Amino acid sequence: MNITIYYLSKKIILQQKNQSTENQSFKNLDSLKKSEILDEFVEFADEPSTTLLTFETENLENGLEKFRKAFKYIYAAGGLIEKGDTFLFIFRLKRWDLPKGKLDMGEGPEEAAIRECEEECGITQLTITKTLEPTYHIYPHKGAYALKKTYWYSMTTKHEGTLVPQLEESIERVEWFNKSQIKEQVISNTYPAILQVIKDLV
Repeated sequence: MNITIYYLSKKIILQQKNQSTENQSFKNLDSLKKSEILDEFVEFADEPSTTLLTFETENLENGLEKFRKAFKYIYAAGGLIEKGDTFLFIFRLKRWDLPKGKLDMGEGPEEAAIRECEEECGITQLTITKTLEPTYHIYPHKGAYALKKTYWYSMTTKHEGTLVPQLEESIERVEWFNKSQIKEQVISNTYPAILQVIKDLV
């Protein structure tokens, strides 16, 4: 069991410590201070030839809690929406993505996921059918870095009307794709975290 955190095309792995492992390329997360964790990340982010950074920890839950304190931590939620044999994607910033957004104050992740999908796609009649694994990714934020946890849900809909992209969120298109179209058009032009969400489709 481990946790993957994405930064652009790079990956950071938080891994349960294996007492038999002698691989010195692992960083001992439990021994690092908050500032040292951030320093390790910045060095990794700035090194173009390095694509993987692995931290070991005695306890994954505690390790993630320690790691996230080095960053501005943001919660978001979104949905993988299914209708018949098709799935809903949005086209934003020249890539295919899934509808998602930040939680409002006092809002739960399921409520936020449905609200964000409705707002970004102009869709209605959404029903959550399954909780998916959350994703984590780091991105530049106000001169520093933020770590975002996104809660994901499988959803179904009976929506029959026109879909309306939320232009103010830079969404250009909202499209239904079947699995073969996802393989042909989406997987080569999306984000690593989205590939994790849709892995069972492709």
